[in-house]
Amino acid sequence: MPEVSVIIPIYNTAAYLRKALDSICDQTLKELEIILIDDGSTDGSRGIIEEYAERDARIRWHAQPNQGQGVARNTALALATGRYIYFMDSDDLLGRDALRHCHEECERHKLDFAFFDAETILEDRHTPNLYDYRRKGIVDENKLWNGIELLDFEINHRKLLISPCLFFTRRSFLERCFKGFPSGIIHEDHVFAMDVLLNARRARYIAQPYFKRRVRGSSTMTGRFGMRNIEGYTAVCTRMRALGEERPEWKAVIGKYLSYTLNDVIWAGHRMSLLEKVETACRFRRLRLGKYVSFRNWAVFWLKKK
Repeated sequence: MPEVSVIIPIYNTAAYLRKALDSICDQTLKELEIILIDDGSTDGSRGIIEEYAERDARIRWHAQPNQGQGVARNTALALATGRYIYFMDSDDLLGRDALRHCHEECERHKLDFAFFDAETILEDRHTPNLYDYRRKGIVDENKLWNGIELLDFEINHRKLLISPCLFFTRRSFLERCFKGFPSGIIHEDHVFAMDVLLNARRARYIAQPYFKRRVRGSSTMTGRFGMRNIEGYTAVCTRMRALGEERPEWKAVIGKYLSYTLNDVIWAGHRMSLLEKVETACRFRRLRLGKYVSFRNWAVFWLKKK
């Protein structure tokens, strides 16, 4: 059994894939299995996958028609045999000691998961850095966190970071609490992060920016905010609200999460067209999500210029 299964979904990232794979293959923790899922790439990524699989026996790979990152991760999860799971993105980088450090922390403290920070790599030097993935000095790195306590703390301090690439998770724990990424939407990472945080009993923060997130104009996070984003966020939030109804002990913190997330969504939505805004407002009303948004942010949504 390998110590860590590293899961990497790949879709048309040939320009970055070699560096991403090098950052995993060169980790100081060597007891890895590296599971690559080619999610229907058309740009030469498959050739790079085959090249690295021949070079490193720890690499296993599977090809499937394009179904999205969430489905690709689910495919890899079903194949994983490691004691821990780490999700990596195929256009980013990971610090060389990240997996060793996380593994040591999890073993020493019997953690459900360890988590760390990120820093950004700007493709265009003229692009402003709008992302802050640092929690050092805010989250206590010497504390053994309960997941719900951590979730509440991060929401209160506006430091809730939901990328799976910032979590290093015990597989046995993940199998108990997480049923997989939803398909057909974006922002599915929220489901993973919330399931992990709501269920964890033992977690620790590592105050290192081990993950190097590439900011590029064609990505989901930097593209135009539109109805696809609204559909993803409302699907996730509707699912979380239902979970709060099922688990009364979680209802308060899930309510805070919904307010935190949906206020940010509506603020970002001020850039949309009038037709999209009308459709968004109707969707929020139909799904009974509007009550989580402040009057101020609804005013920004309707009145602020792009």
